[in-house]
Amino acid sequence: MITRFARLSVPMDPPLPVAGGLSQRQLAFVDVDGCVAEVSPLPGLHQESLSEALNDLAAGTLHTPSARFAESVLRAQRHGEHWTQRDASRTLPAMNALVVANETAPDAHTVIKVKIGRDPSRDVPRLLSLLDRSPHCRLRLDGNRLLSLEQVLDVVSALPRDRIEYVEEPLVDPAQLPDLAKVVPVALDESLHDPLASRHEDEPGEWVHVMKPTRLGSLEELADEISGAEKLRRDVVLTSCFESPWTLGVLCRVAQHYGFRRAQGLGTANLYEAWPDIDVSTSLPEIELPELDWQPWI
Repeated sequence: MITRFARLSVPMDPPLPVAGGLSQRQLAFVDVDGCVAEVSPLPGLHQESLSEALNDLAAGTLHTPSARFAESVLRAQRHGEHWTQRDASRTLPAMNALVVANETAPDAHTVIKVKIGRDPSRDVPRLLSLLDRSPHCRLRLDGNRLLSLEQVLDVVSALPRDRIEYVEEPLVDPAQLPDLAKVVPVALDESLHDPLASRHEDEPGEWVHVMKPTRLGSLEELADEISGAEKLRRDVVLTSCFESPWTLGVLCRVAQHYGFRRAQGLGTANLYEAWPDIDVSTSLPEIELPELDWQPWI
């Protein structure tokens, strides 16, 4: 039973590249007997609304992935799992930066995720400029199923191959991904969150699984997906649905728990201006949050 909750709306500048450009991020925090979790389904990715997810969590029905994720985080705290506890020696994993339009990528990141396909005629000049400005980085090219195979191959052929880490689900027709994997490493994202989509298990090439835990559901469901990737000898990258730095910290802890070797897709805390930084050393219930208007759950 939820003891109390707080809803808030966080301005996003630039707007998030979902739902036609999202300028406000709606989220909530819940407190259950001193344990804390975030509930924040993202329009355009999650099917449930924030109110639906909160009611689902409060009722314990757990039909929505947002509610299942929050419940599993609360349960991990209640059971005292090590990754939820204070550990002063715990450090942040390597993370990629995110570039949506023409903003400058942070120099501290050696891996940069770049959205492509929104203005295909400008993709190659943008990417070459980014590589020139960030000479030590490698790129993750995320096309969100917007491009044809020919368009993606044109982009890839224009870039130094050793500067591309992988291309993430860029094709309108995912059935052509094995053809792309013959040329460049391919990451699955949307396909992992669609039970009817192929994982291309028997196809050659280098494949990576990019997982959004709050879309998959509980931490146990995430563990099943990770196990499946490991059986295929594929690396895993955790990424967010633009949750707050609090949940980014949860996902950083989970990534460390599994010992993933690649930079994780969790470098979006900068979108939450004036929020406390990601904290992986404090126990989860004690992590600093912005001032919240807590209300009793009735």
